[in-house]
Amino acid sequence: MNTIPSNMSNEDLIKQIEAIDTAEDMARVADLIRAEPGRMAPEVQTALLGKLEESTARRQAARHEVINTLNLHGISYPLKEWLTPANYAIAFGIENVATVTNWISRGVIPADHVKEIPELGLRLVKAVQYNPRTYKERAKGASDPPKR
Repeated sequence: MNTIPSNMSNEDLIKQIEAIDTAEDMARVADLIRAEPGRMAPEVQTALLGKLEESTARRQAARHEVINTLNLHGISYPLKEWLTPANYAIAFGIENVATVTNWISRGVIPADHVKEIPELGLRLVKAVQYNPRTYKERAKGASDPPKR
């Protein structure tokens, strides 16, 4: 355990708070504050609260990044650009997920726009709208005379 100087000034303590960058730094400063029983000086409290707000904001930003980006084998997949088949169906107004999986197996959705992630049991589809020919368009194409 660190030796805590009992004669540390508020300014020195504020400098210690401002220098917090890791969990170990936070623990060290917490030990310093606990070593000085009694009410905390307002300027120390302000510095500590400011650092806690900064730390919280950094953690929230990092969490948001993790939630919105899948990083796998050194490749990032932003989840606004890559969707699960279910989310793809919702995003593009497709009535059921089976249609999307059918498009994947038939090649309507190009293979390079599909990422299989077996570690997570996931399949991601690039968030691009695909326009497969409808049955009517295919039927019409079959009845057209051959082009010469």
